[in-house]
Amino acid sequence: MIQGNSLYTAMNRTIPSWIIAAILTIVMGCSTPPMGKLLAASGQEHKELPFVVSIIPTVSEDEPIGCRISIAKTSPGTFYVILTNKSKGAQNAFESWNSWGYRAVSFEVQTADGLKAVITKNEHDFTRNFPSTFTIQSGEHMVYSISLDHEWKTVPSLPMADATPISITIKAIYEVRPTPEAAKEKVWTGRAESNSYHCKLRHW
Repeated sequence: MIQGNSLYTAMNRTIPSWIIAAILTIVMGCSTPPMGKLLAASGQEHKELPFVVSIIPTVSEDEPIGCRISIAKTSPGTFYVILTNKSKGAQNAFESWNSWGYRAVSFEVQTADGLKAVITKNEHDFTRNFPSTFTIQSGEHMVYSISLDHEWKTVPSLPMADATPISITIKAIYEVRPTPEAAKEKVWTGRAESNSYHCKLRHW
């Protein structure tokens, strides 16, 4: 699941850029088209989007294995979504523990036989909730730790692949809708998409 806010929000600092650059170098072969290309939302120009979205699998090997992602009710393993601020100024993002940022990250998946599915967080009640934000400085990152467990839903369901992984392409979506709270906290609203990544999926 998306834990807290990011890997480093809890420590109230950003991960140094050289660390992220090293990670991205390892997994450049998992994505297509080239890393860093940003897909604009409808009606927006590429230059208007302040963020680049990337997926970092924790398992990435040479072909034919490549990168691997799992879906399971318990202990599916972890991978990461990185939100990089490519604008010249600081950008605020809602922390993912509150209702404004809880569902900001989702995924679009397509299997080799053409089945398309969307993976989103399940909705739930918030007993403690306010629109707290995290500031991403220019050139810095916010890192979401993702475990596709029972807190996520896939529509439509993907085929089970417990013994033999299936080939998929997966794309991460970062989307924040306009709200009074977003305007007040100066949070960018819109939709940014990652590249499409070729991965092997285990689902049980």
